[in-house]
Amino acid sequence: MPTMISKIILIILFTLMVFNGVYNQYKMQDDIAKQNAFQVVSNFVNNVRTKGYISPTMIEDFERDLQLGSYLFKTEFKHQKKVYTPVYTDPTNPASFTGEYVVDMDEYYKTQIMDYLFEEPNSIPKAERKYLMTEGDFFYVEVQNMTRSNAMMLFDAFTNNTEGDGVFIFIPNGGMILNEDF
Repeated sequence: MPTMISKIILIILFTLMVFNGVYNQYKMQDDIAKQNAFQVVSNFVNNVRTKGYISPTMIEDFERDLQLGSYLFKTEFKHQKKVYTPVYTDPTNPASFTGEYVVDMDEYYKTQIMDYLFEEPNSIPKAERKYLMTEGDFFYVEVQNMTRSNAMMLFDAFTNNTEGDGVFIFIPNGGMILNEDF
């Protein structure tokens, strides 16, 4: 009888060891995907901030480099443009200008930027299109995974977990536009 119990314990231990090995391999793939996504986002944001514009080629390269393996990502862009509004004591009287300005930020999102860059028909050839930004504006990118990874599915199956949104990669990045290189 002790040999039967020891066989059952050995089978359970073997199963746990196999599960742990497979889980660690999938977890390593997640880490590599996260590092790749972080590097791609950093390169794209730094490129935009130092050039002061976005071109269709830059977007296509960014999305191609981001898609590594079976991971799908959701990306969001936000351009905050500074707008200087003069302050008047009486808005109907131009002579009431106080000499001060209020700085507001207009925000433009990915759909607006993509429409501008990829809208067809367009009189400007696609290779020459640029979404221009001004020095001092802000540009932000957020990237998050859209699919559950193999490591998450394996862990959820082992723990019987069916909750959670499955986001394990979330990369916000951005900053001030530093140059107008156009």
